[in-house]
Amino acid sequence: MSRVFERLASRQMALGVWIKGGPTWVSTIARAGFDFVRPDMMFSSLDWGELHNIHRAAQAVGLTTWVRVPANPWLSGTEQLQVTVEVQRAFSIGIEIVGASIASARQARACLEVARDWHRSGTGEYPSSSETFAAMNRKGADVAVFVPHIEAGTAVHEIDEILALDGMRILMLAMTDLSKALGHPFEYEHAEVWRHVDSIVAKARTRGIAIAANMGYDYTTRERMAARVKRMHEHGVQICLMQGADTMLENFAKPLLTDIRAAVS
Repeated sequence: MSRVFERLASRQMALGVWIKGGPTWVSTIARAGFDFVRPDMMFSSLDWGELHNIHRAAQAVGLTTWVRVPANPWLSGTEQLQVTVEVQRAFSIGIEIVGASIASARQARACLEVARDWHRSGTGEYPSSSETFAAMNRKGADVAVFVPHIEAGTAVHEIDEILALDGMRILMLAMTDLSKALGHPFEYEHAEVWRHVDSIVAKARTRGIAIAANMGYDYTTRERMAARVKRMHEHGVQICLMQGADTMLENFAKPLLTDIRAAVS
């Protein structure tokens, strides 16, 4: 079972960070104690070969890989299904959790259908008989999980329909652009933003759907990060995507270097 689902099964919060590339980050992230790594193909130069290496490195150290594939939910329209091509390719190389920023329930439904697909050739799996073909179509529930990322206004408007889709297990709230879509850009703690989060969490809970959310960029100290994640947990968020590994390094290194320069000046 994937480490993320082990955490959920034991009613513990799953924690992860995103990376823009670099398989060498993975073992460091694992040693730090995170549960998953999220390679970001949406806003980076990360390619499929590098993603493959990141995933293999994650498998070696017991981390769950959760990739975000490229999409543009703001400008591509609610009917465009190109995102399914990216989602299917990610599943085919063995990624356990594939996320995409979607614009509509139609796109989410199509991607959930892709998660049920049998193709696993990127992992070296090929059916050799009707029995093995049937088995590949019955792959375990934790083998391929699609997660809609909600950050476009059109997706917010269709949230009830998205939550009602068959096969939904995790829903991701992308807090920076979600707060913008709600009319309160970068105001993660705004009462209206929390009201929407609480409403979505409550609806998801009745369907057994776990809510994931990213921490946000406005938390740059260890104390503020810990307090933010605690509040998110209190509001029912079960999976927290913390800042990127590079962003966390920057935030922790800045005050350290300030102290060092003051001490040696």
